Amino acid sequence: MPPQGPLKRTVLYFDYNATSPLHPIARQAWLEISDKHWQNPSSLFPEAAVARVLLEDNRDVLADLLGCEPQRIVFTSGATEANNAIAAFLFQTSHRDATVAISAIEHPCVLDPFHHFFGNRVRELPVNVSGTVCLESVESLLATSNPVLLSVMAANNETGVIQPWENILDLCRQRGISFHTDAAQWIGKLPIQGLGACDWVTGSAHKFGGPKGVGFLVIPENTRSFHSQRGGPQENRSRGGTEDLASITAMVAVLVHLQNQGAPCAQDETGARHRRSLAFGRDAGEARLCELLPGVIPLGQHSERLWNTLAVLVPQVENIRLVAQLGREGIACSTGSACSSSSGTPSAVLTAMGIDSSQARHLIRLSGGWETAPSEWIEAVEKLSIAATQCLAVAPRVALGPQGS
Repeated sequence: MPPQGPLKRTVLYFDYNATSPLHPIARQAWLEISDKHWQNPSSLFPEAAVARVLLEDNRDVLADLLGCEPQRIVFTSGATEANNAIAAFLFQTSHRDATVAISAIEHPCVLDPFHHFFGNRVRELPVNVSGTVCLESVESLLATSNPVLLSVMAANNETGVIQPWENILDLCRQRGISFHTDAAQWIGKLPIQGLGACDWVTGSAHKFGGPKGVGFLVIPENTRSFHSQRGGPQENRSRGGTEDLASITAMVAVLVHLQNQGAPCAQDETGARHRRSLAFGRDAGEARLCELLPGVIPLGQHSERLWNTLAVLVPQVENIRLVAQLGREGIACSTGSACSSSSGTPSAVLTAMGIDSSQARHLIRLSGGWETAPSEWIEAVEKLSIAATQCLAVAPRVALGPQGS
């Protein structure tokens, strides 16, 4: 008899920055709402009115966590939809010569729509060799131009490098410039209190244990004409379409759990200690990998990084082959951003950091989760070292080049 369903094997999952497994709290919330409150929140009968109340309760809770007014929150299918909607809205409502400024390390769902709509009126902010946006370049740009928006992500998806978004927000406030941060990688890993001070914020539930296909957008106060998509009066007329109450509830439930006192994303000292403990595992793995493969080059090592992310250049080994070999050994990881790993060209992040295409072919990203133990980090990098040796044994060596030598 053939096996029933997929064969199960033990896998150490190190691709949380691409997507996270559904958290039990999110699953429980989704099932409960789907079972008891499946009605359309826009309908008028009593049970639908209960669904409407639950929808608005979720909006209130999320607004309280972010520190913004509930009416500023628009539930979406995720950050990609939200970022596209911001670009389209600004293009439609700005004068024909308006410029926008975005960091050179943004996710493709920010870079692509802004370049599509604004073309040569996009000003890209450079980063240093560690992948951090330079405050001096922001100050220089704002001193000589007046963009309708400045966008810098909160934390980078490929390197984990944390960006100075709060400092940049202050600079924008001083000049009256609208500021956007794509917080998809920040949310669920660090405290989110204060993000609501930004004019625009975007996030995706599946990055922090929620379902796929749901996220949110924070819009500026008193934004009247904004539409993510047309077709109905939902979301205060900002996004047509029946709201996915079950997924929204699951997203908010897991976010509340992660932000609770003592949880890894809590703002209190216990939460900070929890994050330091999680970072210890990553750091131990990084140190062990550098022992095993002396030529390996960690990215962003001297910058503040997300506690869960280790991005390295592994000399002489093509990353696609290495990821495939690691997969056979039960380690799930990636060659960088899931949205650019299959394109065959180096990501904008690596290019902005001065890493050329020949070097970029050696990037491996390990991104752990809230339950990833130090022993699992060690096991992952030890298997990475073995896999690299195996790949070298059957393929010609490729040098990293001047910067990687």
